[in-house]
Amino acid sequence: MWNDVAKSTLWFGFGSLCFLSSCFSTGISFSMFPVISHLSLLCLGVSFFSNSIAQSSESKKKRKLKEDDILKAARVILPVLNFVISKAREVFSSEPSMTLKVAPFLLLGSDYGHIVTFKRLCALGFFIGFTGPKLYSLYSIQIHKRSERLKKWILEAWGGCSHKKIVAGSVVTAFWNLTSIKTRIFAAFICVVIFRRYRQQLP
Repeated sequence: MWNDVAKSTLWFGFGSLCFLSSCFSTGISFSMFPVISHLSLLCLGVSFFSNSIAQSSESKKKRKLKEDDILKAARVILPVLNFVISKAREVFSSEPSMTLKVAPFLLLGSDYGHIVTFKRLCALGFFIGFTGPKLYSLYSIQIHKRSERLKKWILEAWGGCSHKKIVAGSVVTAFWNLTSIKTRIFAAFICVVIFRRYRQQLP
């Protein structure tokens, strides 16, 4: 939130420099298989040289997993797994409000997910983390006011329209003719979710 301007500027400048320099470098791409291969080669080399240098009998003892090791690992992993499971249940619950929040992101991810690489995701998270919260805290009141004005203007324009059925029919017809089958199915699904949420809000 830029409370300490000097430290925030230092880290933002350093991170920006790293990401900008990586944009101009050629031949650098990220994939899990080369990373795992490099780490395995490093472990293999360290193990080989350590066993070659230390020829004592203690270094050749076989190491086995014990119940305590498994319990320690479980104590670390289980809270993370429980958190992921609880969030997954919350996201994939049949609540209309949560469905309306999550469905557009999943649609964008299914269509344009191949564009998001690990490096781009890190850069996007870095810049949004440094700019998004501060900008929202500064301009949240103005954003809410403008969104309310826009909503009010749309409702007034729709209420003053004398040919609602013709306009709605034209919009639906144009949408049906210009979109793909996948988009039509998604739009029908969103309409069902909106209708269900509207029925839940009725007294």
